[in-house]
Amino acid sequence: MERLKALEIFKAVVDHGSFTKAADAAHVGVPSVSRAVQDLEALLGVQLFNRTTRKVSLTTVGLTVLEHATGVLDCYEDLARISSDIALDVSGDLRVEVSVLFGMNRLAPALSSFMRAYPKVRVDTRLVDNSVETLGDLADLSIVVGRSVPPSYVARSLAATRLGIYASPSFLDSAGLPVHPDDVRPDLCMAVMAGSHQASWQLSHSSTAERSVLGARSPFRTNCPSALISAAVDGLGVVIAPEQIARTAQSRGELVRILTDWQAPSLETQLLYRSRRNQPMRVRRLIDHLVRSFSENADPDSEPAPFSPLSPTHMISAEAGAHRALLAA
Repeated sequence: MERLKALEIFKAVVDHGSFTKAADAAHVGVPSVSRAVQDLEALLGVQLFNRTTRKVSLTTVGLTVLEHATGVLDCYEDLARISSDIALDVSGDLRVEVSVLFGMNRLAPALSSFMRAYPKVRVDTRLVDNSVETLGDLADLSIVVGRSVPPSYVARSLAATRLGIYASPSFLDSAGLPVHPDDVRPDLCMAVMAGSHQASWQLSHSSTAERSVLGARSPFRTNCPSALISAAVDGLGVVIAPEQIARTAQSRGELVRILTDWQAPSLETQLLYRSRRNQPMRVRRLIDHLVRSFSENADPDSEPAPFSPLSPTHMISAEAGAHRALLAA
């Protein structure tokens, strides 16, 4: 950048025919202009100006350098303009990693409304385990559930993932309807593995605040909630699963929610990304939309809030601010 600045000052001296006028135009002192020209002459190994007390004129070599310097400065301006357009344009590819505990059914309506508002954006979503790797190298955003987040990432809270306890009608016919967590045999209880919640779950009674532990030690273990739902529908046992993922089977009558007065702790859900700075506009807009759709105040049983993009006035204001920030950087 120092060399680029030196070329700008060199051209300003040529344009204004004076070190003093060039200093005024560049908003720097005359010594800074003289030093920049001297440094450029030393770097190139040539004399750029013939200097007298009355005027400053280009040498023959200086004229050649001016032609090339003008081309370099024009290319830089084109690059800055193109970068600004890309940064402000809501278009291009986005990759989002989604924890299997969050599920695509919960995310799809929010992404659909976003893509209707910004049809030039292409969103690639991938279901991931998230038990080992938090944010893949190719991902722009990641939704993680029930796990700690490395301090090197930016984390935004989304609506917590609520859990329910379910069993199939056939299982309840044979085993009976439990009225207390102690009535559930641990070897007949399945739960998705998430963070430290792999073997037992602390439950609390909604009215009495009584606490109890529900063991989940079924021989069938998996990190895939859909597989657990299928196993529960087939009568393999009781399942602790995210409400959103169990809802379809429950609505069909394939599963019944049990122990409804007992609550398992919700799993913290977070949206992760690597930096607050220099995010493309498409990423920044999607971050804002997902946080708004799945805020802590949102009802987890309802669909995500309809997406309404910024009004043209606000969009112009936001883009102008981003453009000023780019120029100031």
